[in-house]
Amino acid sequence: MANNIQITNAEYVEVLIPSGNTKQSIFFPDLPNLRNRPITGIEAYSFAEQSVSNSGQNVVLLANFKDASVTLYYDGGEYIVVPIYSLRRIANNTTSSTTVSFMYGDIPNLAGQNIVWTKSYVSMNANVSEFAGKAFVFNVYYKR
Repeated sequence: MANNIQITNAEYVEVLIPSGNTKQSIFFPDLPNLRNRPITGIEAYSFAEQSVSNSGQNVVLLANFKDASVTLYYDGGEYIVVPIYSLRRIANNTTSSTTVSFMYGDIPNLAGQNIVWTKSYVSMNANVSEFAGKAFVFNVYYKR
């Protein structure tokens, strides 16, 4: 009997926050590989999972996730706002008494939505200076 394991397509995405940033919102870059792709999930990685992003920036600390959110535009201008903390990746540390709780960012309203990435953004709701020179890192899951 075969396992019903489904491999999902994923795209690594970075939102870079410039050094000296004072803006509260930073837009996602253009993501051509995700254009017109049905999005099935998003997860965010903190410094605890990846200390340096693929582009060489320090990744945002998990402690700062509570001060940030993601606004995603889809289907003709509708949007959803999600706290980044709710998108964090979850794993259990079985080798020590510490349990790190991360979860797959399965947003029910994103079941196959096409996101307009150039209109979507990350908002830093407090302590904006804490994010300067860092990167928000995501894995975006999609269907072909």
